[in-house]
Amino acid sequence: MNKPQLKQIAEVAYKTMYGQRPELCNIQETFYGWVVFIASSKGKVVVKFSREIGRLAKEAEGLSRLSRTLGCPVPEVIFFGREQGYDYLMLEWLDGISAHELPNDPKAVENFREHYTDLLLALHEHSAVKGFELGENKYETCIVKAFDSWMMPVLRYVLSDCSPFSAQLKESYSFMWENRKQILSPINDHSSLVHDDCHVGNVLFNPHTFKVAAILDPCDVGFKHREFDLFHLYDVRPDLKLVERYQEKASLAEGFAFRRWFLSLWDDAKHSRNMGWYDEQWLLSKVNQFNETYAQR
Repeated sequence: MNKPQLKQIAEVAYKTMYGQRPELCNIQETFYGWVVFIASSKGKVVVKFSREIGRLAKEAEGLSRLSRTLGCPVPEVIFFGREQGYDYLMLEWLDGISAHELPNDPKAVENFREHYTDLLLALHEHSAVKGFELGENKYETCIVKAFDSWMMPVLRYVLSDCSPFSAQLKESYSFMWENRKQILSPINDHSSLVHDDCHVGNVLFNPHTFKVAAILDPCDVGFKHREFDLFHLYDVRPDLKLVERYQEKASLAEGFAFRRWFLSLWDDAKHSRNMGWYDEQWLLSKVNQFNETYAQR
């Protein structure tokens, strides 16, 4: 992706929308692509570009769904466009500070932790009677069969000759797949609406109250199981102990200690398939954590 070209596309889109050139235009690279922060006296917006084909359309739909269910602001989609071969999403710029910068002050941590876990619990109360969501108007009552639908393409990618996964990792993913029924059966209960990438790097906080100001950047929003959100809470600032606070309010099924690594590893493999990302040592470290906790079951 060409950084100057993306910045120019964002500036033109802003001028089209607001009738003037922006006074501020700051472009930043992220894991998923590029984000451009643009502002003038007429208004502030964020323009997003993604490395993954089709990702922005999914994000727009996910934000729409979350806006109807989350008890805090999410960015409003202003419009979805395409220019010079690039899809882009223009979003409302919401005020707040990224929660990965939350100060270590006990009051700040407590206010944020209490508010954010309450928001997630309320989100996860939204369930689909038909079960786990496979696609538009398609559901499955069995979590294992739903997982097969979500992850079979990922497994084929991991095990293929053209994937970057080493023989050791392929063997580990094969082992996890063979044992998926035992691993997932304890959470074969009701579905929950999930954000699917809810680590605190995707959360803004109010610097005065230290409560959640907004939740950003959903991934594959849908009716899955709440644990598909919870493992992400370890990704950034695990010192906040968000999962521990969540568990004080709602018990988790037996096996979460190893299932969190299982779900995280499959999520990483999904990103590898979708975007070409791969980090051998990162994945091996998680495999070791999974193997250790799974052996203690």
